Amino acid sequence: MKEVESRHIEKNYSWKYNIVFFIIIFISDDTYNFGSNENFVYIFAKYIIYFILTIYLLSKIGLKSITFFTRGILVFFLIMISILITSFFNFDISGGYIYQIWLFLLGFLLVNFYSYKQFIYLYSKFIYVLAVISLIAFVISSIIPSVIGIFPKQINSAGASVHNLWLCVVSLEYTYLRNMSIFREPGVYMIYLNFAIIFELFFKEEINKRNLLVFVLAIVSTLSTAAFIALGTIFIAYLFTKSKTKASQKTKAFIIAMILISIMAIAISGELYSMVFGKVSKDNVGDGSSLARGVSVVANFNIFLDNFLFGVGIRDYPLLFEKYTLDLVGIALETGNNTNTITTILAVYGLLFGSLFVYMLICFAKKTSKSIIVRVFIFLVLIMFYSNEDLRYSIMSATMLMFGLTSRKEANFKNKNN
Repeated sequence: MKEVESRHIEKNYSWKYNIVFFIIIFISDDTYNFGSNENFVYIFAKYIIYFILTIYLLSKIGLKSITFFTRGILVFFLIMISILITSFFNFDISGGYIYQIWLFLLGFLLVNFYSYKQFIYLYSKFIYVLAVISLIAFVISSIIPSVIGIFPKQINSAGASVHNLWLCVVSLEYTYLRNMSIFREPGVYMIYLNFAIIFELFFKEEINKRNLLVFVLAIVSTLSTAAFIALGTIFIAYLFTKSKTKASQKTKAFIIAMILISIMAIAISGELYSMVFGKVSKDNVGDGSSLARGVSVVANFNIFLDNFLFGVGIRDYPLLFEKYTLDLVGIALETGNNTNTITTILAVYGLLFGSLFVYMLICFAKKTSKSIIVRVFIFLVLIMFYSNEDLRYSIMSATMLMFGLTSRKEANFKNKNN
């Protein structure tokens, strides 16, 4: 019965739903081509496509179909007010404020455009395809590195070079080859993969073990320390859910087996341990080490404490970040070393936006389960995500946060209407 329902769902997801989802994943600040590419043509094209997407979503959804006085629209308006107040009190007129509001508007519209099941199904579908492609590229790059030289070499805005395979990029800048798919960094890719695992374990009616295995393998290939910690926390959270069926019991057994195999592999292989966890002990700011991550938290929080009501604004933030990091560790770090979305929002926009951001993370965590323990674990995972990368200008991040504000009652209502 579920297979018939799955085929019915897939058949009814017409090309327009797939194209819109393609845009929010591929044409994003999170990707290499449209995020960190030094070629301005890509960035300009992104704005044009977002404008067309906004007009399309507004025309398709219409004001009549949007339910007002819900958490989603209330939080969106509060975010918009907070951003405009920051701009006004800092005498800062910048396109960055408009872009930030625009992304949350798109996130709100996308949540209203897709039904609950559509969003989850399409997200898993696209990330699965990306994971398969990236794993193939990763294996080929590891075995025959010369093959990658066939593809064009490009340099991003930070000066790092990659070979652009269009559906995947391969960076030769790391000590070890790391899977980053289409994204600007392996750390960003691992967030998308872990979100896919959260959807698979906590949101889907039936868990697809093939998808789960592919997502896990892709996470392993990123060699991201945070990815392993987040994945382990998600798995532990799932073990606290109630096993209502034999399928869920088998899934738990599958997860326990993967955890044990991973621990044994890391314990036996000193090289694997060094690749994944060796950088934690490094003191190299340039490679996104623990020092840079820690400093970005403390520096941003200090900036927030000195400007807690309205923040420092977009214009003054880069110079202040350098000043505060210089005072902390004697090194003036550029904002490119800043990896914490939460504390950055507090520093730039102040208390209101920062509080709303944390509230949205809590709402997303609450959607995963009725169990308080599971919710706490998932909330910690979300904190890891947004402490590992700066996702302020991520359309998928804005959409996920708005998705978390949709109650299950509203989601079920949308499903019935769909």
